[in-house]
Amino acid sequence: MKDIGIRELKARASHWVRSVSENHATYAITRRGKTVGLLVPPEFQTSSSLKGADAGWDRLLTLRDQLESEKGRKPSALRALAEMRR
Repeated sequence: MKDIGIRELKARASHWVRSVSENHATYAITRRGKTVGLLVPPEFQTSSSLKGADAGWDRLLTLRDQLESEKGRKPSALRALAEMRR
């Protein structure tokens, strides 16, 4: 996997996206030498990684519900975000 600096990505985004699309290449996006993201083809995303993301989101929503019920607060920004996500 090749590293691409964030400025290089910004300057030549079409080139890198075309490379991913046509050649199924993968790139690590870096900022100041540290990886901050990945540029990968859609098939790179596995169902297990999606389940992990959903599990994290579900945990966050559970915590939100607990806080709201304990404090008797009005709906939070997190609830509004969750409603928009659906």
